[in-house]
Amino acid sequence: MPTIALALPIALGETDTFRGAHQRFAVNRRLEFEESRRRLGVRSERGFVQRTPSGDVAIVIFEVDDPGRMLAGVAESNAPLDVEFRSYLRQAFGLDASRPPPSPPAELVFDWTSS
Repeated sequence: MPTIALALPIALGETDTFRGAHQRFAVNRRLEFEESRRRLGVRSERGFVQRTPSGDVAIVIFEVDDPGRMLAGVAESNAPLDVEFRSYLRQAFGLDASRPPPSPPAELVFDWTSS
């Protein structure tokens, strides 16, 4: 299953916005969130905060059916939760989901799983 890994610098003062996103979307609007993720083909989603000398970075890992379908869906969906999610991306990261990413996808360097 394809994996998407993103390291996104968090906008100054928006770390709590990132920290609260799980509650805001996946808990408070669980049914909408689960429908969105099913439609986008997202199987799992994990988020981490990495503190660095130059600011906080969000590390987000998605397991998806089809990366192109997921990215296009986030950019184009008119479902209320997805529209609000795009607004959150702009606020927390300055990211415009309707534009291509400013850099290439993360390069997988190693992958180890216990047998």
